[in-house]
Amino acid sequence: LSECLETRSAAKEAASALRAQLDATRRGRPEVLVVFATYHHRALFSDAIDILRSELHPAHLIASTTEGVVSGAREIERAPGLSVMALSLPGVVARPFAFELSDGPPSVWTEGFIRERMALPPDEGALPHRGVLMLADPFSIHAGHACAAIDHAAGPQGARIFGGLASGASVAGLNVLAVDRRITSEGIVGLSLFGEVEIECIVSQGCRPIGPCTVVTRARGNEILEVGGKPPLAAAQEIAASLRDDERSLLERGLLVGVAPDAAKPRLGRGDFVIRPVVAVAEDTGAFTLTEAIKPGATIQFHVRDAGTSHDDLALLLSAQQLRTPPSAALLFSCNLRGSRLFPEPNHDAALCAKRLSGAPLAGFHCAGEIGPIGRRSHVHAFTASLALFRAPGLVGGV
Repeated sequence: LSECLETRSAAKEAASALRAQLDATRRGRPEVLVVFATYHHRALFSDAIDILRSELHPAHLIASTTEGVVSGAREIERAPGLSVMALSLPGVVARPFAFELSDGPPSVWTEGFIRERMALPPDEGALPHRGVLMLADPFSIHAGHACAAIDHAAGPQGARIFGGLASGASVAGLNVLAVDRRITSEGIVGLSLFGEVEIECIVSQGCRPIGPCTVVTRARGNEILEVGGKPPLAAAQEIAASLRDDERSLLERGLLVGVAPDAAKPRLGRGDFVIRPVVAVAEDTGAFTLTEAIKPGATIQFHVRDAGTSHDDLALLLSAQQLRTPPSAALLFSCNLRGSRLFPEPNHDAALCAKRLSGAPLAGFHCAGEIGPIGRRSHVHAFTASLALFRAPGLVGGV
């Protein structure tokens, strides 16, 4: 981590610290360099990338500008930050890819086009496919549609996509993404990973459900017109009237809709919903507009943002990790509406992850949407803390 405001100096500081750690552990050249920089470094981000590449000589590099960065137990918010992780991955093959505006929207991508562009399994022969690290610009591409298209092209097991949407820009063209020597302000960049590494993905949604599950009985595109035969606004008002005062106050943060990808489960609970914000309410019809399309027959449950539930959910998932060998490295993709916007104390997600993961090297950023799998399909989430944990005892290391 460098908190230096001058971009080139920040890159040199981070590179020097990483070089010393790599030399001390005799790891030499890293296979993958992951770089996240706050928007303060946007103008000279390409210079920072050149410095890091020339000093550390990574086989591959993936990078994004962001609103805030994560490094170790710290989250840098509303201040300059450059967070860099060097991953030593012997026995791993990484295939870089990118999708830009010239490729058209994901709806026109064919299975063959996706497979060729991304080298999806089993294109590396005997090497098993482990997952896809993907970063996207939210202004120029629909990352949720892209995830669905890539998962479909990967077959029944899906592609196991993890990553996030660039943040820190209010208009198109200001985010900066990079993979290897390609630097762009649009679309998607990523690495498809094969070989001797285990990558476990955790999605901590951390929103409190309110009211019962119900079924969408009428929908049109992104609009929910009816749930259980009544306008969703009326259904939400009935639920709100039944809440305690402290629960009702959580609605001031906004109402969320949890959509169940697998409604056939006998019980739906924590981790079984993809959270979607309600971005508009039609007062005349009571319809809700979401950020994603929804179909009639979908099972939903209303949710609210809640710091206590968010803490408990992430703590529970991380406690389960303490029964396993600690990861060698971890990437954290946390919603930019978490951090100090949600929790009373700073560094909540990063500090909790660093503690429960036994101090494993941790890097990440505050996202405008977090990418992670639920079951065999990957989704763009909202308000989550999503983790990718790298394991391969004796082989994998991160600094």
